[in-house]
Amino acid sequence: MNTEIFLKQYKKKLDDIYSQIDASRLEEVISLIMNVFNKNKRIYVCGNGGSAATASHMQADFSFYVRYFTKFRPKIIALTDNLPVITAIGNDTSFDDIFVEQLKGNFEKDDLVICISASGNSENVIRAAKYANKCLGKSVAFVGFEGGELNEVCSTSLFTQNPKGDYGPIEDIHMIYVHIIINYLCQKKEFLNLKSK
Repeated sequence: MNTEIFLKQYKKKLDDIYSQIDASRLEEVISLIMNVFNKNKRIYVCGNGGSAATASHMQADFSFYVRYFTKFRPKIIALTDNLPVITAIGNDTSFDDIFVEQLKGNFEKDDLVICISASGNSENVIRAAKYANKCLGKSVAFVGFEGGELNEVCSTSLFTQNPKGDYGPIEDIHMIYVHIIINYLCQKKEFLNLKSK
């Protein structure tokens, strides 16, 4: 297979997933994010591997890009970024607890956790979502494949199905979610009128 054929096939995969995005569900997620910021609450983001990189990217874009263009300073924390804490929890308790242990004592009512997982079956992000729900917060899933448990556990889910094990395209779409959400918020009047507290 030459590069041109592969490129066309990969684009078709992305197009197939992109066409599944439910605009009303995306609006629901954006409204949840707006509600968190209106209440001066926090967003936590988590994921593993490529999804961890997306979580870090989301924090970076909200922390700098949004602040640069709107002067608003969102409170957002990527639970993927503190390696000493992650390795301590993983070593002393369990890798399944690396996110939920960071939420304990910090996550409050009306906070939001965004859980990113291609399969939706990563135990550590599932535990984070369940903890958020238990604490009367909200949980959002970015999931692919067949949705997995995370699709059922979270308050709301951006689920776009794709072949199990085909990580690249679904991880691309999850990054696209991040950029759509942030760029949309940066031109939304209600968001532009928010003030940092």
